[in-house]
Amino acid sequence: MAPRLMLTLGVTGAFHEPAAVLVEDGHIVAALEGGEARQKGEGAAVVREPGPAWPTASISWCLARRGIALSDVDHIAYGWDPLLVATAATLAETTKARAPDKESWWATLPLGAIDWVRHCVDVRSAEARLSSGDTSSRPVWHAVAHQQAHAAATYLTSPFDNAAILCVNGRGERASTTYGLGRGFAIETIGKVDAAHSLGLLFERVTRHLGFTPGSGEDKVSALAAGGKPRFRAAFRDIVIRTPNTAQYTVAAEDLAERLGPPRTPGMPIEARHEDIACSMQECLNETVVGLADWLKHQTGARHLTAGGGVFRNALLNSALRDAGLFEELWISPIAGASGTAVGAALWVDHTLRRSATHATVEHTCWGPQFTAEEIEALLARTHLAYGRPPAITVAVAARLASGKTVGWFQGAMEFGREALGNRLVLATPTQPTMAGALADVTGRDDFEPVACAVSATAVGDWFEDVRAAPFRSFVARVRADKRPRIPAATHIDGTARVQTVGRAVQPLFHDVIEAFGALTGVPILLSADFATHGRMRVCSPADAIEAYASSPLDALALGPFLLQKDR
Repeated sequence: MAPRLMLTLGVTGAFHEPAAVLVEDGHIVAALEGGEARQKGEGAAVVREPGPAWPTASISWCLARRGIALSDVDHIAYGWDPLLVATAATLAETTKARAPDKESWWATLPLGAIDWVRHCVDVRSAEARLSSGDTSSRPVWHAVAHQQAHAAATYLTSPFDNAAILCVNGRGERASTTYGLGRGFAIETIGKVDAAHSLGLLFERVTRHLGFTPGSGEDKVSALAAGGKPRFRAAFRDIVIRTPNTAQYTVAAEDLAERLGPPRTPGMPIEARHEDIACSMQECLNETVVGLADWLKHQTGARHLTAGGGVFRNALLNSALRDAGLFEELWISPIAGASGTAVGAALWVDHTLRRSATHATVEHTCWGPQFTAEEIEALLARTHLAYGRPPAITVAVAARLASGKTVGWFQGAMEFGREALGNRLVLATPTQPTMAGALADVTGRDDFEPVACAVSATAVGDWFEDVRAAPFRSFVARVRADKRPRIPAATHIDGTARVQTVGRAVQPLFHDVIEAFGALTGVPILLSADFATHGRMRVCSPADAIEAYASSPLDALALGPFLLQKDR
């Protein structure tokens, strides 16, 4: 009889970006974000607000995807360790006022988790087993330190079996930045920066100062940076002070209004001063993190660097780190944010207990809900909307794009993480300058935010300078000067573009629609934005996609093999 595979459920929640993931012997088999969901369409979880909640519905979906119950899970890994929280008062709040007893499974449950456990298991029998010390018929709970979960999420999904690890985020229980070295399945922590000093939280403060929402508006700050000048560089160097030749830095708790001028009121016009603040903050971040990576390089002698934590969602930072040339190869985690700690915690527990040196190397993040053509057509029949089933959906969509239409692209399994990378997208041609604005009308983006573009992996060198494979949209690249007039909607004010390289082996349908568009126009590049309209989360189900299509200026919707068009 074959040995039973080990099942590990990774969760994060009760703070922000709740998520769940199921790992089976080192392989990610299901993952979904969201703390609130409801049944829609053919019974898939539809994710709503990503606030501070417990991912009950996401957990249920992951278990249902594998066809198991909670009692079939061997281990539950949570990407936060409440027993590391500094003060007893904070610990009591985090664990719902339960005593910090290291021997008690219940004592380590975070806020929100207890209600979930009571909902999912037979509490009376579970409590009886726990009180008698019987753990044979319940999952074993593991609290994994937040920074350790970030480190595992980036290193154990990388293609390297030996690499330096740099994690920079808002904060963990006791640290905001950690340095490590990965060898095989083992991760050694070699330094940290105290949680009181955080580059991530400083960037959030600047985001708020510029009139955007912290936690979601940081991309807007980076977009503004391209048009600004670093005239506030000295102010930020006074705020962020790095001790030379060490891993340490401090962030002064200064009043930003005194150093940078009055804050911008949301909705008010963007001024040159705001662009200069954004540019100065971005330069400070780049300078500091590249310095930290340089220290880590000299400490470890590693040839490769893996980087994770929410700060590395910043494509300008990632590109500065790439261009510094400190390491031969650089892996930026595609699940760098807090939701990725669910993946990291699960992989860490799995690898530690199985002592597996094989990484769960990630080539895509499509671990979420997917739907058959039969399920989609059954829903379409109930909506009474006109639709067709063209012989080749990729060719039909390419034709609509070439004629200047915007198309919602809903295919395959939903992506996990902040970026949609091929299955839940809004697409448009980059050849017409007005198309960036057309995408902004659909998605609710500000007009100064650049739109990412996807390029066939075989053609990337013809259009962009010095760009390597970038399947996760983690970097910017300079558009070749002679090509900029041909893709004006993709080229940012500084001559760069945020690029995703698409290969057929990983994303066959998305690759084929890019190639079909290239055959029609001579440009194997498409504008791509997350399929999310006006502040809503990314669409998850076919019903979500239809609702977004019907309530936005989208011209067409490719829903699996079916095509809906408003101008039929």
